[in-house]
Amino acid sequence: MRIPELRLPSAVLESLQALAARQSLEQIEARALDPEGRRGLAAELASPDWEVFVAELSRAWRAHDHAVVRALPCVDGSATILVALALRAPFKPYRGDKIVKHFKMSPWTTELSQTLGEGHFHTDLSTASAPPRVTLIHCREPDPSEGQGAVRVARLVDLLAALRERGADEILRFLLEDEVEMVDERARGSWTGVMARAEAIRFHPETLRAAKARNSSPSDTLERQLAGLREAALSVSTPIPLGRGDALFVSNTRALHYRGACTVRYVEFPRRFEAREIHVLHLRDEPQWPE
Repeated sequence: MRIPELRLPSAVLESLQALAARQSLEQIEARALDPEGRRGLAAELASPDWEVFVAELSRAWRAHDHAVVRALPCVDGSATILVALALRAPFKPYRGDKIVKHFKMSPWTTELSQTLGEGHFHTDLSTASAPPRVTLIHCREPDPSEGQGAVRVARLVDLLAALRERGADEILRFLLEDEVEMVDERARGSWTGVMARAEAIRFHPETLRAAKARNSSPSDTLERQLAGLREAALSVSTPIPLGRGDALFVSNTRALHYRGACTVRYVEFPRRFEAREIHVLHLRDEPQWPE
């Protein structure tokens, strides 16, 4: 399976680095959350080379529902916001005025986004009334062990085709027909409905498990369905290594994404260690490119 990969033209990379250096992350976040400010930032990057990059990203996105942009600058998250301007869609903030989240994997946490354990195929913010349409994962530091912490993308259209080919009627009903409840205990949010239709999905195993636990419902059937879905998702995806500065743009409605198990390298046990670090942001809407 081919990974849709792109690189910024050198002139655009220089412009992006210069813009990120002139302003703090907080200043860029404030501008990016204001429609006029966002247009101003985009204008500062505008050039024929930038338009070529946007066109290439558009083609990759429409063909694959995701794309990897290699070798971007990655220090404090400023460049993460600036390259996301290529999607021409509004950012989804958190805590009021923040856009970029920073995660470092750790052996001492149970937070799903930072634990070393293998992740799940999922969509982000699955219990939100309106989940974001795009997720951007920007690698600040790769896993210290080669091959660990790779991401995968399973497109919904490929996943449904694989399930049909396998005759997995129970899982197809689970996704396309059954009304389910998902609970995010950390955010104290919940959602009830049918998870998928032909062109969109919201899905996260842990929120489904949390709903079962809250209702004291048997989970054997759920675990069988989740295992079958994971197997199908693995079959239609490929590991995508993200090196320092590499960024994954992925649809949060037409694809599931996943992260493999991670490791740490201790500098001084138990608190000083090297680990995978990423910046994550979300966009509210689909990329707004002309047809």
